[in-house]
Amino acid sequence: MTDSKIERSVSDIPVSLFAAVLGISGLGLAWRKSAPILGIAPWIGEVLIFAGVLVFAWIATAYGMKIARAPQAMREEANDLKRIAFFATVPLSLQLFAAGALPLDQATALLLWAIGTGVQFILLFIILGRWMQGGHPRRIFQPSLFLPSAGVMLGPATGYQLGFIELGWMMFALGFLVWMLFLVMLFDRLFFDMPLTDEELPQLAISASPPALAFMSYIALNQQMIDGFARFLFYSMLLFVILTLAHASRFARMRFSLAWWSFTFPTVAAAGAAMEYSSAIGTNFPTVLCIALLVLASGLVGYCSVRTLMGLREGGLFKTVS
Repeated sequence: MTDSKIERSVSDIPVSLFAAVLGISGLGLAWRKSAPILGIAPWIGEVLIFAGVLVFAWIATAYGMKIARAPQAMREEANDLKRIAFFATVPLSLQLFAAGALPLDQATALLLWAIGTGVQFILLFIILGRWMQGGHPRRIFQPSLFLPSAGVMLGPATGYQLGFIELGWMMFALGFLVWMLFLVMLFDRLFFDMPLTDEELPQLAISASPPALAFMSYIALNQQMIDGFARFLFYSMLLFVILTLAHASRFARMRFSLAWWSFTFPTVAAAGAAMEYSSAIGTNFPTVLCIALLVLASGLVGYCSVRTLMGLREGGLFKTVS
């Protein structure tokens, strides 16, 4: 392959491809949480977390080639308000790896958590600064903009176990406020401007990520106590899951693209939150919901993995990404 063909090929690789890492490694964490609750073999979760690390290494290498060979394509993504939020998937991946490493090596978990959380903070303020410049049409707002605030709210879930209690509360508060702000902006677009297009629709699932991650971080900070606010976060998550499932008929008619990976992380986050809720509240919580969300998350990750591998073999997969 000539240098020009390689450059064209790597320039098509989107940063949103890191969403695959979130789906796979997040599913591993959900399976790990399910082991004591559902009596499932714990090694399943560990294998999935390790698979997520391998996928991250492959995508990071490919995207590194893009930065080296086609830097202008990377800058175009970073300067696009509709795509910049997907850069949050990179530090989010490190935060999930930190959670995966915590029971095995606390020093490694601390390093991954510190890098992931620090980069997430920087990205969040960069995006806020861009939007505060004003003059942006409502229709360019997408649910992907929830990703940086979701990443900040995820920080306390692992940070609390690493000893960062006050920092965890600060992160939770800032992430929650920004999520509320962006949530108003999303419904302002949906109610008064235009609905999500078919290309944008898979991102609707991302709306379930902030309350799911906020719930897990809040009960960690609240010493595993389920109070009224924890219930508010959990059932808010279920609302967004239901709103996403209500569009199932539209999803069924859509052609597969890398945007489908947007379904996976919110679903695995919801499954993980359900496991946490069940563990904290005891036998009063319906186990069937935990099983349903875990099965749905596993099915989505499996389907997206198979279709992505098929697309890579056939070619042209990256060019379907806007």
